[in-house]
Amino acid sequence: MKKIKKFTIIFCALMLLLVACAPGDGNLDEDEDNEPIDDNNTGANANNDTFDEEEKTLTGSAQGYGGEITVTVVVNGEDIVSVEAEGKDETEGVGSLAIDELPDKIAQANSTDVDNVSGATKTSEGIKQAVNNALQSNKQSKQ
Repeated sequence: MKKIKKFTIIFCALMLLLVACAPGDGNLDEDEDNEPIDDNNTGANANNDTFDEEEKTLTGSAQGYGGEITVTVVVNGEDIVSVEAEGKDETEGVGSLAIDELPDKIAQANSTDVDNVSGATKTSEGIKQAVNNALQSNKQSKQ
């Protein structure tokens, strides 16, 4: 019993020492330069933020297994917000799986560099190419 009590006292003392010697002053409302952190963006620089990017809806198309695939891509600046695909002539249960699954994967990855849907390679490649075509049209319009 004395060993457990002794161990507990030593353990508590070590924890207290670790907490007391931790770096920083414990003030989480200041950054490393001791400047107040403005999480609500209400400080002196609140109106100096530039938000020149806005959501845009782009369309693109490419050839899939069963015919043309059309995509609608919503972007905010360089970020892909959402992707929707339509390919009415893609094989039900195979290509249609790619139409259903791949757009969300592309939006989550913010890239067309995602794995194809197994068994639906041509449809998957068509969706990715259609998204790339839509994104390319956006880049060309900025030039």
